[in-house]
Amino acid sequence: MGLMSSLFSYPFVVWPACVLCCAGGVYNVVYAFGFGYGLSMTLNGVMALSQFDLHRFKPGDGRAMARIGHMLGYVAYGVRLFVFLFQRQMAPSFIDKAQQTQMKSDAMSMGTKSMISLFVGTLMASYHFGVYYHAKSVKRPTALTHVGIAGWVLGLVIESVADYQKSVAKAQNPGSFVSTGLYGFCRHPNYFGEIVYHVSMFATGVTSCDTWIEVLLSAIAPVLMTGVMIGATKGLEKRQIAKYGGIGAYELYRRTTPCLWPFFGGV
Repeated sequence: MGLMSSLFSYPFVVWPACVLCCAGGVYNVVYAFGFGYGLSMTLNGVMALSQFDLHRFKPGDGRAMARIGHMLGYVAYGVRLFVFLFQRQMAPSFIDKAQQTQMKSDAMSMGTKSMISLFVGTLMASYHFGVYYHAKSVKRPTALTHVGIAGWVLGLVIESVADYQKSVAKAQNPGSFVSTGLYGFCRHPNYFGEIVYHVSMFATGVTSCDTWIEVLLSAIAPVLMTGVMIGATKGLEKRQIAKYGGIGAYELYRRTTPCLWPFFGGV
């Protein structure tokens, strides 16, 4: 009874809650990475906000504002991602791709999809370390804290604008690559924006950690998600080369536009 009560008390309840959010992956494994990801990030922020003791700080105290800003970063990201994925799922231009991903998921065993969903849910739960250690601390925010908050806002804006621009371009011309808007600065600005977000979320709370163990635990999810984004960039590059390679306009775009990091050369 003691173990079960502990599992369903804060902060331990974050893990089963995030796993539940990603449970849709047993139907379509992409739902764990997509909708489950968005729901879990929202849940992380809402849980942290619900448990935050604002009475420890005086009204208007910058320490409280910095912590609330950190928590809102989770909610803003999760809600934005869920809404974007839902709108994309409903878009006529996405029907073929949605059917393809469903077929690939159907070909996987239930055990495999369950393990993937469990892994993603666990990864999302580990994202709570950073905000949990930040919320329980009373340390004053540092310059890095403020840079982190500004950074996650910037990263979220970049990713949101890039996703919107790509959706509009694909709706108008589904068979072509996107090279306008933010895609003129780098070929994958949505992934770049997400990397900025993850690094900034870590920076927002890291100076409140009391030990190196807390720093390392807080870094798990941001580091892994940054690696996922770099891997996703490489994968998408290969698919785009296979689809558009040999087309003069694409080859010129690829030679003259940075891949992931703006202003750092093409190819």
